[in-house]
Amino acid sequence: MDNPKNSLSKSIWNQTCPRCHQGEMFVSSAFSVKEFDKMHDRCASCKQPFEPEPGYYIGAMYVSYAIQIAIVIFVSLVIQAVNSNAAIGWYLGGIVGAILLLFPFIIRFSRSAWIHLFVPYEEQIINETL
Repeated sequence: MDNPKNSLSKSIWNQTCPRCHQGEMFVSSAFSVKEFDKMHDRCASCKQPFEPEPGYYIGAMYVSYAIQIAIVIFVSLVIQAVNSNAAIGWYLGGIVGAILLLFPFIIRFSRSAWIHLFVPYEEQIINETL
């Protein structure tokens, strides 16, 4: 049975190294206002670079866009369910508020998902580092 620590989805969610699933990608927590997007240069465990080339995370904008569309749909459905006669201001306020509140998490998750698409997990790396 696979070790749950080696799960791809868990590694994306926890924002750990795509190669070894152990090292942390980000310097601080998502709640740090000034440093929520700061990343380590390399994984502390396997030395995988977290920015393989300049501008690497521009592609993460597509993941971020998809997440924001899901937020727009979700917030719109909740507002519609609560008050079917809500004015457009409620929709705009709810959507903008939700996206601003979740912005640090969206950025971090989209970067994590993006690098996990292109850097494969290598189990032998874990055995060598132990």
